[in-house]
Amino acid sequence: MNGFCLFVWLMLAQTPTIQVSTLAGEQYEGTLEAFSPDAVVVKADAKPVTIPIGEVLLLRSMRPTIPPATDATVEVRLVDNSRLRVKAITSSGTAATILHPQLGELRLPTASITSIRLAALDPKVDAEWTLLTERPLKKDAVAVRKGDVLDHLDGVIGSLNEATMQFQMDGDNIPIKREKVFGLIYSKRESSAKKAIAQLELASGDRLAVKQIAWTGTNWKTRLVSGLELDVTSELFQSLDYSLGKVTYLSDLEPRSVKMTPYFDIPGSFPVNEYRRDKNFDGSLITLADKSYAKGLAIHSQTLLKYRLGGEYRRFQAVMGIGDEVPNGDVDVVFKGDGKTLFKGSVKAMELGEKAIIHRALPQSLDIDVTGIVEFEIFVDFGSDQRDIGDRLYLANARVVK
Repeated sequence: MNGFCLFVWLMLAQTPTIQVSTLAGEQYEGTLEAFSPDAVVVKADAKPVTIPIGEVLLLRSMRPTIPPATDATVEVRLVDNSRLRVKAITSSGTAATILHPQLGELRLPTASITSIRLAALDPKVDAEWTLLTERPLKKDAVAVRKGDVLDHLDGVIGSLNEATMQFQMDGDNIPIKREKVFGLIYSKRESSAKKAIAQLELASGDRLAVKQIAWTGTNWKTRLVSGLELDVTSELFQSLDYSLGKVTYLSDLEPRSVKMTPYFDIPGSFPVNEYRRDKNFDGSLITLADKSYAKGLAIHSQTLLKYRLGGEYRRFQAVMGIGDEVPNGDVDVVFKGDGKTLFKGSVKAMELGEKAIIHRALPQSLDIDVTGIVEFEIFVDFGSDQRDIGDRLYLANARVVK
């Protein structure tokens, strides 16, 4: 390889290819030209596009990423909801040193740590561990595994080394063999997650609450809310999510009211057609035009949903259509805001195309102005056939945007 080719290869290797999704539902894919606290510049189709950071929903790497390390079995969670998967950790009691497979050796105060899971993931006790970490504690806790059950001791967590940990219980200092400890949970740690400007996802499986981030041309200089500073390579970078506080999915909200009128007045028929969150009526992912969605609503005909938005959002967005799994379906849909009709239309599984050929109807993209709307309504009714056969309306990625 001559010098010029090597130079070109190095430049291409250092210039990440990214995809930027915006609040308006637009997507731009190209090379990252510039990044600042105010805007991101993407060169798409040989033309630079400047996108204000306030309009960015997600910035995602399009280049192949490194696989997660198989020996990173220890999980450290911080007060800002960051999650680090590391190879090893030791603590003096006031400061911790962790060894990350890609980021190297990191030091941080134990006051920034909420929990440390020392044992590897195990579905037999993972649920118990999650419950322990979520419950409010007046004292620190040490979780010990006994068979397929987690027990815990309350006290004060001290130092931790490769062999033992120090634990104070009822005034006595008790050394515990590290191999017997499943995890450590610290008490009275006030969450600082709301101070994050974005959430950074790494290819290693780490999730980081970002306070400041800058692109140097080769690496991402990152400062977490907890104060930890990291130098993230392009290969390790996976995505930067700015949706915190900007976007709320309707499937994550509890409706103010739900009204469903079954087609047949048969006892027990309502639960069959009751609206679903993030699943279709068969319990699988919502799928429209062969594309699956992790978020969304499944709504049967003769269903009225009311949500309280409180005037806090600007747009309602969704991809709307009849579920791929049904051959027929025909519904009418009405969206209202504070009693005023915002959108009214029909949705069919099949439609008549050119030369009178019937084909599958494409999903519709919705982008409705809900500025100042306090109460938002979705009503799905029978379509032109006045029957409920195949009336499975899906609102994929149904969300409201500030």
